Amino acid sequence: MSEQNSQEFKSGLTGVSMLAIIYAAVVMTPVLIYMYLITGLPDPARFIPVFVSLFLFTEIGRIVGRTISPQEAYIIYFMTEIVAFDALYWIGLLIAVYYQQAPYTKLFGIASKIPWWAAPSIDSWAVQMRTFLASEWTVPILISLMGTVAGLLIDIGLSFILVQLYIEKENLPFPVAPIDAQAILTLTERTPEKMVLFTFAAIIGFIYEFLIYGVPRVTEAVIGVAIQVIPYPWIDLTESFAGILPGALIGIATDISTFAVGWVIPWNSIIWLLIGSVSFYIIGNTLAIQLADVTKIPMFLKWKADFSPVARIDWLWQRSLYDLWASPFVGITLGVGIYAFIISAKYLKSAIESLRHLSVSSESAYISLKWIFLMIGIGVAMGIAIDMYLYPSLWFVWMTTWLVLPFIQGVLLGRSYGEVGLGVQIPYVKEAFMLTFTKPGEVEPWMVPAKVSTSAGIITHRIKVAMLTKTKPLDYYKAYALTLPLVLVMSFVYLQVFWSMAPMPSAFYPWTSITWPLQSLNFSLWVSRSTAIFKPDLILTALIIILAASLVSRKFNFPFSPIGFAAGASAFLAPPFAFNYFFGALIGKIIERKYGKEKWETSKAVILAGLFAGIGLALAVSVAIAIITKSIWITPY
Repeated sequence: MSEQNSQEFKSGLTGVSMLAIIYAAVVMTPVLIYMYLITGLPDPARFIPVFVSLFLFTEIGRIVGRTISPQEAYIIYFMTEIVAFDALYWIGLLIAVYYQQAPYTKLFGIASKIPWWAAPSIDSWAVQMRTFLASEWTVPILISLMGTVAGLLIDIGLSFILVQLYIEKENLPFPVAPIDAQAILTLTERTPEKMVLFTFAAIIGFIYEFLIYGVPRVTEAVIGVAIQVIPYPWIDLTESFAGILPGALIGIATDISTFAVGWVIPWNSIIWLLIGSVSFYIIGNTLAIQLADVTKIPMFLKWKADFSPVARIDWLWQRSLYDLWASPFVGITLGVGIYAFIISAKYLKSAIESLRHLSVSSESAYISLKWIFLMIGIGVAMGIAIDMYLYPSLWFVWMTTWLVLPFIQGVLLGRSYGEVGLGVQIPYVKEAFMLTFTKPGEVEPWMVPAKVSTSAGIITHRIKVAMLTKTKPLDYYKAYALTLPLVLVMSFVYLQVFWSMAPMPSAFYPWTSITWPLQSLNFSLWVSRSTAIFKPDLILTALIIILAASLVSRKFNFPFSPIGFAAGASAFLAPPFAFNYFFGALIGKIIERKYGKEKWETSKAVILAGLFAGIGLALAVSVAIAIITKSIWITPY
């Protein structure tokens, strides 16, 4: 960003924006924690503090005659999103406690091996009294915080490089960034035309999402039975197709946000996202069962044994991933990562070189290269030191995870956000290291806070939004430094309150009773080597195929989207979501053809902002009602 352009940017970090952040941290954190404990935390829940806080403060501003500027709204928007992401920061400590007494960890003989620095013993006073305010928690808390600080130093330093690479040099589209920017501007500018669209979409979003999330929560709190008006997270059609497509994951996602997201992902990426999902989880799953007895391939036979005609999508999704697709997916994402490096190489040197001429300035989007490298260096040194203290024999693993992997994942994530708007990264990296370099039943190295991913990619996206809203990019980093400690304190306080009310897991917190045992089973299977899902030959084959296809398609201008394909084939995107993305994109194409591209580009951003506002309000209202009702009619757990 040139000095002339930087002078057009305004500060968003003010007393008003900080007050909104404090409000979100204090008021919204318990809502998010409670929602997780009761029902799990669906992805749209991250919009609760965002839109509730923005609506509240923009309305107060209108009343008192002090309007919220777009730059202040930008800070509120993303910092309250940080509240949503980090509200559950400390829940891992309680899960580590549970692992010491979980039936599955006991069954596999690893319950007694949970290290003291991960969580106090279940016989300790702190656990018996269900309190964090005890000396036994000092080391686990410090290790968690030190690992977080080390990781953040790397992520922030790396984000400056990615901003220069993907925004300044390559000028990638970042398709979701205009949506975020439009949501911010709509709530501050409030032109009549935009507000009509926004309000209509918000009402639709509120009513629909309240039927999904609110009605079950309210009816469960009032009459003790959750009445589900609309199935969540999908309408499961797997059993209906089991006769002709055995093993295929077929369904339709019910959350309206999954439909709307299809409007912002490039059409070519949507097509390949759908192809990737269908190829693996429908065609691949079916063929593996049908060919199992003919080929006698062990992984096919295992998948056929796990398959049941009456099984639900969630079970078949998990088992097909473990039995068939974990290794190919690692190879695909690794191949896409290498491809991203290859096509970015010509920009990387000039991007880093240009940073040499940047200095620390309140008007600049960046800091100087020496400070960037110093920040990354301190983070790397701190992370390696912590891990080597906890488990020194794997020093080469810790050096790789802290020094090399964040850069690889950052380049991949940054490009995936810049091209598609979805985060794609190499999965199971830590698991691969642990399976290779540890013995079965060794628990400690699995619990060491290794750095295998990075938030630098999403930070790059947020800086792109800052530029679209004319907000000084450095304000994001300053606000983040103030917001994160506040959120961590509030998370600590409120989780302590909820833990003191009832054990976790327990019937009082049903989501923990459902999912924590499954987490303990998954953890036990990895540590004990009871599932051999990593196959080097499949990883290498998938890597070569996707890399070759990506390079050849680029050379001959074939419209192949490697990142879209990888996202569709991923472990995190079942076909019901891929179908909805496609249907949403298809409807968007029809509307665009009818009303024109320019009008649709403006309108869809406003509609999406309204939908997400409605979603956030619906979730907030439903959880608030449930909390109030339970507090009145509380019974022993």
